[in-house]
Amino acid sequence: MNSIRTALASLAAASALALSAGAYAQSAPMPYTLQADPAIPATSSPQQQEEVMKLLTAHLGLWLTRDTGSYPYEKLVTEDAVFEYPYAEADSGRRIEGREAVAEALRKLPLKASDWKFDSIKLFQTPHPDIFFVEYVASASVSGVAHPSEQRHLARITVKQGQIANYYELWDRSAEWSGAATAARN
Repeated sequence: MNSIRTALASLAAASALALSAGAYAQSAPMPYTLQADPAIPATSSPQQQEEVMKLLTAHLGLWLTRDTGSYPYEKLVTEDAVFEYPYAEADSGRRIEGREAVAEALRKLPLKASDWKFDSIKLFQTPHPDIFFVEYVASASVSGVAHPSEQRHLARITVKQGQIANYYELWDRSAEWSGAATAARN
């Protein structure tokens, strides 16, 4: 009888993970504005633009989920992914290498702040069809800060085979909550 219960519990857990993995894949990209100079030929297709925006939506979805531990973040990044945050205070948070290390580090970030919102998303093409820049405004409630905090971010995202291979993010260090935001990243 216990083996049947164990098997059913395992099946239920696997189903829940499969559903949560499918949820991010099916989610529509966040609304964004394509910033492109009409005088310059497009280097990426609308499908590539949608792909990077779906990945960004899923990436930011980690901050919006209630259970970061079960969020299938590993499915978003390549095995050899590199995430870089040059403004992070701790050296260990400036460069994170490998799928498992990236997922583990990012799952810890949302715990430091709550009520995340992402607005004013702009997608910029580059001369390379697999590299994009994304600008967005993040706001959140950070413990120790009396009002919601807001900060502008700029990220360079390299996509390979439908996953994030490199993510390099900068944020406004002079913003009012930069200390709280930096603490939220470490």
